[in-house]
Amino acid sequence: MCGQFGSLTMADALERITNLVALLLETRAPLTLESIANELAGQYPPGEAALRGAFERDKAMLREIGVPIDSEVLGGSEAGRTAYRIDRRRYELADLHLADDERAALQVAVAAARLDEGRFGLLKLGAGGVAASTVVANVPELAALPVLREAAAARAEVTFGYHGAPRTLQPYALLLREGFWYVIGHDLGHQQIRTYRVDRIDDAPEMGPAAAFERPAGFDVRSVFPTDPKLLGDEVAARAVVWVHGQRAGVVVAELGDAAVRERNVDGSVVVEVPCANIDAFRSWLFGLGARARVVGPPEVAEAVVTWLRAMVGSR
Repeated sequence: MCGQFGSLTMADALERITNLVALLLETRAPLTLESIANELAGQYPPGEAALRGAFERDKAMLREIGVPIDSEVLGGSEAGRTAYRIDRRRYELADLHLADDERAALQVAVAAARLDEGRFGLLKLGAGGVAASTVVANVPELAALPVLREAAAARAEVTFGYHGAPRTLQPYALLLREGFWYVIGHDLGHQQIRTYRVDRIDDAPEMGPAAAFERPAGFDVRSVFPTDPKLLGDEVAARAVVWVHGQRAGVVVAELGDAAVRERNVDGSVVVEVPCANIDAFRSWLFGLGARARVVGPPEVAEAVVTWLRAMVGSR
């Protein structure tokens, strides 16, 4: 197995193949190898021969374990080119008749056992409703995906709302990571690379003219994807200021680094800056500290946390 993937780690290979399966399951029309490489930017090696070789190995391995990858020769403007897709009806084991709670239990079991190979089984079972596990490969039906995919392939700018704020993005690539689709590209408003979760886009993206930008040479979507989930998106504010009790101060500082510390108090507590572009991830991190941490600012972050807590209490 390691020989097949060369310098790629096993985790890289599994992620790429999982993303390939999810992409070919989700696509409405068969995709050429060029389109697949564009969608999975940076996950296949550069160069036509290396790309073709890696894809053929992936395809052969998937077919060997029973994944029905269909191919067809296109006509029209792409006459003679081969395109690929996976037929959901042939791939998913619909006859098992699993209830939602049974499917959720299976997903939790795979997560607990850390079985990366289980991702393919979950896809085969039609997993997509529960995202509690970091190993669940969620293949949602999202109205924004076809537009974003077309825009990335055509190098067209897209505009959309994201948590009430307008965005104009040059979409470089889409990535399926830990059960969710993300679009990564150059945000013209912020003048920097930004990552947005597709299911949190407020409305249908509007696509501009084709060939409006060039994707940077050698762009690798995985290298720019934030490793810290608290950095994904920009829902409330870029950073929060948090007071941490002395009993947890050491652990928090070790995690965030000395540069995050704003104050060190005589009682051992600290005040730190924490990324909170993704308010859900930030909230999970904060609640993990229990009563030994509280939000100092900015006010909108504190309000978002309190509002969520009140909603949870009110729903019980």
